[in-house]
Amino acid sequence: MTQEKRFALLIDAENISAQYADYIMEEVEQYGVCSYKRIYGSWDRIVRTKWEKQIGKNSLKAMMQINNTKGKNASDSALIIDAMDILYNGNVDGFCIVSSDSDFTSLARRLQEAGVMVIGMGESDKATEALENAFDKYVYIDVLAKQAAKEEKKGDDKADSTAAADASKSGNTPSKKAVEEKIKQIIMENDDQGKPTDLGQIGNELQRFYKNFDVRYYNHKGGKQYKYLKEFVDDFKSLEIKGGKGQGVYVSIKS
Repeated sequence: MTQEKRFALLIDAENISAQYADYIMEEVEQYGVCSYKRIYGSWDRIVRTKWEKQIGKNSLKAMMQINNTKGKNASDSALIIDAMDILYNGNVDGFCIVSSDSDFTSLARRLQEAGVMVIGMGESDKATEALENAFDKYVYIDVLAKQAAKEEKKGDDKADSTAAADASKSGNTPSKKAVEEKIKQIIMENDDQGKPTDLGQIGNELQRFYKNFDVRYYNHKGGKQYKYLKEFVDDFKSLEIKGGKGQGVYVSIKS
């Protein structure tokens, strides 16, 4: 039985809205178990705000700070110090830093240097490309929340289509055409012979090259959101998928 990876979830309450709390918890659980669940912010950013309710609901530990100097954010410093303490204790396999604040770019790089997995979550219109590239994967939590909200409105097909189309243009997300060309490049560089390439390998290479890539940001022509890499790749006319149903899934370039 494979042991689940343990993650430290560290949330910057002064940068991320409480409306994304449930989506954050749902997303991080896809990577492993949260050994640490901490949220950082000044008293007025947590107490008597929407975060206060989410702390109890999601069993978060509030690490409230006092800004001793005007213009200086004590919460950022506390989050960074705690992250390094947790790293040195050696109790986790990875970190999830929830913030769009570019001040955490160096922290993410340092954690990566230590050999642990580092996931970032933030808002698509706030995160910089430098911040996103400092993580193994950076998730646009606002895009996932919008997609989920539209999925619930089954009767409004037009709204669903618009939301899906907008999602693929969020932040620094690569275009579908750019992803298609990158997949073809991956296949051509597979033993330098353009052999059919394992879908899992393609997924890993795409994530390594595009830190913010996620098929859930894109949509079919009819407006329906993609959920799996296989259906995303299968929509490209220049590519062909073979295998499945208990066999390996491979992708090749159509001749």
